[in-house]
Parts: sequence; structure tokens; C-alpha cells
Amino acid sequence: MLKDGRIAKVERRAYTSFFISLAGILLVLFTGIFLGFALRNADLVRESVLARGRSLFNQIVLTRRWAAEYGGVYVKKGEGVESNPWLEHPDLLAADGSLLTLRNPALITREISEIAAREEDYRFKITSLNPLNPGNAADAFETRALLAFDAGATELWETEEGSTGRQFRYMGALRTEASCLDCHAAQGYREGDIRGGISVSFSIESLEASLFSNNVVIVILALLIAAATLGAVFSFVLKLRRELDLVRAELEEAAIHDGLTGLFNRRFIMERLEEEAAKSRRSGQPLSCAIIDADDFKAVNDVHGHLTGDKALIAIAEGIKASIRSYDVCGRYGGEEFIVVFPVTAAEEARLSCERICRNIAEARRSEGLEKLRLSVSIGVAALDRAADQNGIDLMLHQADRALYRAKSAGKNQCLAYESPNGHS
Repeated sequence: MLKDGRIAKVERRAYTSFFISLAGILLVLFTGIFLGFALRNADLVRESVLARGRSLFNQIVLTRRWAAEYGGVYVKKGEGVESNPWLEHPDLLAADGSLLTLRNPALITREISEIAAREEDYRFKITSLNPLNPGNAADAFETRALLAFDAGATELWETEEGSTGRQFRYMGALRTEASCLDCHAAQGYREGDIRGGISVSFSIESLEASLFSNNVVIVILALLIAAATLGAVFSFVLKLRRELDLVRAELEEAAIHDGLTGLFNRRFIMERLEEEAAKSRRSGQPLSCAIIDADDFKAVNDVHGHLTGDKALIAIAEGIKASIRSYDVCGRYGGEEFIVVFPVTAAEEARLSCERICRNIAEARRSEGLEKLRLSVSIGVAALDRAADQNGIDLMLHQADRALYRAKSAGKNQCLAYESPNGHS
């Protein structure tokens, strides 16, 4: 029992270790997969934001280039329309008498930016480290970008906290074109030089909120799928354990029982006999055993066949089981021989039990449909000599076998107890 308890404890630890290890592997696997999804999702958002920044920058560059190719654009000067103070002679009197004022590319860029800031969700600015208009002076991010342009970079971007929340900042390098030299040649610029840049900024609050929501959904899905998978694994492990327990029980059953009669096999019955002998020596209580042999069994096989012989052995086994007590132990000793161990029982009491066996064999024969057979058994009974510590079991079996031989010689179908040479059982 203690051995079985230790085995069960070891098995529980093994199953627990297996489940924890498998659960850990699955958790790492699912964490890696869904973390990859989350990171890829974040990369796609960043790529989308960067693509928008570049697109806005390119649109502004194209607008400036169009204006620069025409030398700027004259607009009608009216209320709220001021002349550009950084241009020489910006105003022009039209033939109809109206006053026009020149909008150069830099001012066009600023005014479009103001409209975009009011009506759209982005703003932009042209700036340089040495701007003509002090209002175009670079801020901290733009300064870093311009210095990076001097070092060979062509763009720079980052995310920062703005007045309206999280915003994306992008700045691309602005190269000097031939149309720009009218205003900037005096500053020493030549065509192709990087003379500044255009910065674009727009809010990414909603995008980051969507990204956070997506990540929450991913985490929830990961937890649900992981929980479902672990539940399935746990169910599988339990089912596997039950199946293994059933297989083990069947193997244990097969290991200690005779396949034909269902009685204990010789190996197990001998182990029990040794255990009962040890108990008998410790307690001083008697112990007896009986060896049972089917009479004329060879003739049963030869005349009626081995299938009928097997049925006869089953009938004998049923007769034995029906005749003994619940704590007596019976088994198949080999071939047509059987053995019964009678704990706490003297030889004479065991012999009386064996007489019931002889009578009940006939009843078992009728229940198995073997009425035509002359089926009987001879039985020899002996008691354990507790003084013979080393060979007591062998001696008891030998004496039971001698008694069995006497029963056979005396006409069979009877039970005799061993009698010592001095006439005692």
C-alpha cells in the first residue's frame, strides 16, 4: 500500500511537471506569436504615419516649385492682405488700377500652412538655420533636423508631446533650385545646396488610441486562445492519465491473475503465502494451505478436447471460490493444480473447508454445462511449521503435496490432511 502511495505521488508529480512544462511552452509560443502581431501592427502604423509625413512634404515641395517657376504669384491686395516686408518692391499696380502684391514661395508655404492648421489636422513650416524671415526660425526638432542635413541626412522624424497631444514631426531637406536663387543667391547658396527644410507635424492621438485598442484586443485574444488551449491540454492530460490508469490497472490485473480462471497466478499466490507465513510467525496464529488437483484431467482433454478442458478448469475455479472465506486466498498453481492459503486456520479446519470444495465442484460443473464429465478433485492440506523459519513454506507445500498423493491413492475425489510419521496432522 505504501509502495502504491509512493508510485501515485511520483505519478502526480510527473503529470504536474508535464502539464506545467507544456503550459510554459504554449505560453511562450502564444506570447511570441501575439507579441509579433502587436509589434507588426505598431510597425504598420509607424510606416503609415511616416508615409503621410513624406506625402505632405512632397505636396508642399511641388506647390513651392510651381510658384517658384512663375517667380511667385501676385494676389489682389485688400483687407487683411499685407505686403511681404522681406521682398523689395512686392507691390504692383495693375492696368485696371487695382493694387497687387507678390506672394513668393516661402510666404505661399506659410499661408497654406495656416489654412491647413485651421481646416485640416496638420501644419508645416519652411525653415533654415539662417532664415530671411525671423518668423521662420527653427524650433528644437527642426534644429536637430537641419544639423542632420548638414551631416548628410535628407530627412528626420520623431514623435513628441505637442500642445494638442501626441504629434508626429517630419522634416525633409529642401534643396536650392534655380528659381530660388533670385531670393537666396545673396546668402551664398548655389543650385543643389541644402538651404533648409520643410517640417510637417500632425496629431497621432487617434492613431495611438486605435493602436492601443488593437493591442488590448490582441492581448485579450491571446489570453482567451491560451486559456482555451491550456484547457484542452489539461483535458487531454486528464484523459491520458485516465487511459494510462486503466491500462496500468489491466496490466496489474494481468500480472497477478490467471488469464483463464481469473484466480491469482502462481507468482502472486506465492508472494501472499510468504506474507501470511511472516504474519503467522509474528502473531503465533496458525496457517494452512491446500493443493488441489483435478482428477483424471488428461482424459478430459484427450476425449473431449482442450476447449472442454478449459471449461472444466473454470468450473473447478468457481467451485473453489464458492467454498472459501473472503480472506482466504486461492490461485492457479499450474496446469490443473490449484492452491488455497488459509490464514489463521489450523489444518483440520482447512480440511473441512476443502471438503466443501469437493462438494461444490459438482455444482460448478452443472453451471458450466459439463454434466457429462466425471469432474472431481483431490486435495492435500498441510499446516505451517512456525519453527522452520528458513524452509517452512517449502516444507508446508511438500507436506500438502504428500497429502494430495495420499488422496489420489485412496481413490480420488477426497481431501486429506498431512499426517506426520508419528500419526499427527
